[in-house]
Amino acid sequence: MSEPGVKKVKPDIRAITRLVPPSGNLVQGQSELPIHPQLAAEAAAVIAASQNHYGGSEGDANLRKAVAEKIARYNAIDVDADARPFELMITNGGTGALIGIAQAYLRGRSALVFEPYYPYHRRILEEFGAKNETFELDANLGFERDALLARCKELVGRNEFPLKAIIVCSPANPSGKVMSQAELEAIADVAKELDLLVISDEVYEHYVVGENPNTPIASLPDMRERTITVNSFSKSWNISGWRLGYAFGKGELIAPINNAANVIYVCPATPLQAALSKVLMADGEYYTGLRDKFDAKRRAFSEGLTELGFDIYNSGSAFYIWARIPQQYNDAIAFNEMLMRDAGVGMTPGSAFADTDTWDAHVRICIAREDTILEGAMEKLRNALK
Repeated sequence: MSEPGVKKVKPDIRAITRLVPPSGNLVQGQSELPIHPQLAAEAAAVIAASQNHYGGSEGDANLRKAVAEKIARYNAIDVDADARPFELMITNGGTGALIGIAQAYLRGRSALVFEPYYPYHRRILEEFGAKNETFELDANLGFERDALLARCKELVGRNEFPLKAIIVCSPANPSGKVMSQAELEAIADVAKELDLLVISDEVYEHYVVGENPNTPIASLPDMRERTITVNSFSKSWNISGWRLGYAFGKGELIAPINNAANVIYVCPATPLQAALSKVLMADGEYYTGLRDKFDAKRRAFSEGLTELGFDIYNSGSAFYIWARIPQQYNDAIAFNEMLMRDAGVGMTPGSAFADTDTWDAHVRICIAREDTILEGAMEKLRNALK
């Protein structure tokens, strides 16, 4: 347990990644699967054609049209790609969208995140003059509406860093938790009652495999006008280094983000946007295949972990596995150091995603790896833990 008043030292995810060989890297939350061949070919062709110059800060027009089609098909939300002010913009990854939101809306204010939380939700706020507030989920990663309302009421009226927004991440990083309809409705009710923005991070929407479907909170009654949805192509297209994502919402909400983006990074990479626009909606079965591939990875790796004594959280999604380490261990940092030393396999300790001690015996495992990597890592874990 950390001592009262002593700031908890958090594991550094990128530092841990550098300590683990690629064959045992289950740490960093990126897909290390190969790029789609057609996407690679389109990018090479666009670059060779010298289409490598500045573009608009709002993003490539053809890609925005393709993304609007994607949102209509998979989220049942109509976005006008030609509207002015822009309702949809391409960003430098989901991170670029979050930075634009922080700059446009959150300086001198605060946003609430659900713990365990994605560390960059916190870091971005702190770097751009905002404050992070946490709302701890229970042992089953659930919450009660009244408790959320009470927490938000504490924060919304204060003089310094009054609460401006709730950040929703579903499916969640790190836990993979897919919020239920009732939980999303509770968040929506609180946001409407207290006049708060909702920032919905939906990067993992295509990895939903459980009983709770992916429900965009912007699709709930009266939530479109107060929700900014953030997404990314990094995970679903295996192109994290391309830094391409998007944000959408009412034009009045998106315009200040676009103004900030124009100053911070001018525009997303133009040839890469052009390439993605050509393949994004070309295969109507692409996202179904992606989900099924990851569900198979989740099932196989979870079975092996369970045999080794891990307690797997049934998150309802399949990019990450969130698990309690075997019962004879209570400190995931020490446990992970042992695995790196004895097995050459690394995970991310749960304390990287929390302010409290609640998740100190948990780990996040990224399974966005080739099956051969996962199989080899599992064999190394068996040798170290059995």
